[in-house]
Amino acid sequence: MKLEGKITIVTGAGKGIGRDTALTLAAEGATVVAVARTKANLDETVARIEENGGKAVALSRDLTDSAQVQSMVDAVLAQFGRIDILVNNAGGYPSEIYDSVGKQAIKIWEWTEEQWDQIIKTNLKIPFLCINKVVPVMIKQKSGDIVSVSSRMGRIASQMGGYAVAKAGIVTMTKTTAIQTKEFGIKVNAVAPGIVDTPGQRVYNHNVGQDDAVMGSSDAVAKGILYLLADSPKEMTGQVLDMFTTV
Repeated sequence: MKLEGKITIVTGAGKGIGRDTALTLAAEGATVVAVARTKANLDETVARIEENGGKAVALSRDLTDSAQVQSMVDAVLAQFGRIDILVNNAGGYPSEIYDSVGKQAIKIWEWTEEQWDQIIKTNLKIPFLCINKVVPVMIKQKSGDIVSVSSRMGRIASQMGGYAVAKAGIVTMTKTTAIQTKEFGIKVNAVAPGIVDTPGQRVYNHNVGQDDAVMGSSDAVAKGILYLLADSPKEMTGQVLDMFTTV
């Protein structure tokens, strides 16, 4: 197994990309700490891992709150003594990003300050806080591996407003963190998928009249994350793996 015994935090692990990532990494021997706000979803993820012979625990936390992120780190260290892998997956975008009439992306000057703050908090503050609290642990260990989930919208000019800005921020944060942590034996990379077939994405597509959108699979994203964690060379850090695009 490629990740035998690795203590692994996966955020947003209750469904979608996070759940498939947790299942994929557990199948390779990782002990998965599944983190999200909704305990029932996490319990289902853990149950599926255990049914397949894997090891996992659930931690319900609001990762937009610094104290709860620290509590997550403290709980993992108390139970396992180390953190080998962090997968920053938690995030998402609200249907309000499109207007309800023309199904067009809301222009940057039409966003309210509250909408902007919320989407940046959900998509950029969470991975920042997790990196901020986990990296010091990895520095002490002189080892660690981080993969964050960005988006195709963070790699190209697009209509997606604050979501694209936040996901582009993950790209830059990944590269900056990789430069700053390389001397400590820590790898930091990201994946940037296009539209992914998840329950939340299907609801969103329906709300904006895009039920026929072509989507990639969350399982494929999980395999991309596994590649970065288990199969990529140790020198591969600060990179962003684009998925579901020919451009």
